[in-house]
Amino acid sequence: MKKISLFSIVVIIIINIFRLDISANTTPLRAGVLLYNEDIYYISEIKKQLEKLENENKDEIDFIFYNAEGNQELQNKQIDELIKMKVDVILLNIVDVHESDSVINKIKENNIPVIFFNREPLSLNGIKSYNKSLYVGTQACDAGKIKSEMIVNEIKSENIKDKNGNGSLDYILLEGEKDNVEAQLRSECVIRFLNESGIKTNEIASEVCNWQKECAKQKIESLFDKYGDNIEVIISNNDDMAIGAVLALQEKGYNLGDPNKFISVVGIGGTNEVREMIKKGFMTGTVLQDAEEKAKVLYRIALNLAQGKEALQDTDYEFDVTGVGVRIPYNGYIIRNSPNL
Repeated sequence: MKKISLFSIVVIIIINIFRLDISANTTPLRAGVLLYNEDIYYISEIKKQLEKLENENKDEIDFIFYNAEGNQELQNKQIDELIKMKVDVILLNIVDVHESDSVINKIKENNIPVIFFNREPLSLNGIKSYNKSLYVGTQACDAGKIKSEMIVNEIKSENIKDKNGNGSLDYILLEGEKDNVEAQLRSECVIRFLNESGIKTNEIASEVCNWQKECAKQKIESLFDKYGDNIEVIISNNDDMAIGAVLALQEKGYNLGDPNKFISVVGIGGTNEVREMIKKGFMTGTVLQDAEEKAKVLYRIALNLAQGKEALQDTDYEFDVTGVGVRIPYNGYIIRNSPNL
């Protein structure tokens, strides 16, 4: 009887261990990732990093990617599809920042956690109204500050000169989008910090190019024909537009290696193409934006929300003053002749 009893206990233990093993082998969480436009280099980098995390954690999460191609109507249909699929969490790089409240109300009705990222809604009230939502972005003003430091250093090194002797830094500003909060802060802060550093500035022109390379190329070609060598620096809200600016200048015979025919161009992103341009001396520099860190934060928060945990559990981040915003810092800058190129 004792042998039978002992055998029964062993069998029960083995069964329980097996049950625990089965329960541990759960289906991965499904996360819908709605991208504004994959043609934007930084957005494509975030996707690439999320795919890498997915491959490294196949038992934890399954990302379902959609590209809105800059079309809010298309993105609305993609949101409806994810809601029908009953995904566990949505990561939303919204197209139209004016539409955030209506979008979040739809998602809220279906009790699906949502993380807005990269494109900050004009109002955060909708996010504040839903305790399963938040925004992950950058410290946008810091990008402007870092860029101003880069420009000040170039002025001190006499790589940027007062070509027309008017005592001011004559610049062209390439803006990302008219109503994009982070783009506006990048633009405002770089000029403010330049002025606070004692640099007088004169805006030759400001052009909205929606982050696009070709638009920037066309605008700079036209502005160069009008202002020529009076342009002392081109300040771009991202690397894609900075590349467009460099390509336009190169067609005019500038920024090809001759220091006497060079107009400074600075960007934001740290893309491989821009690094190569800086290395060759075709472009001044860029502020580094960390797509890998952004993806890691999105991944961790997505898991937390889908599992009913606190959003920022097991992260090194805190909410900003809004109570719903998480800000990823920029990672310095690289510039011509920099050792980290």
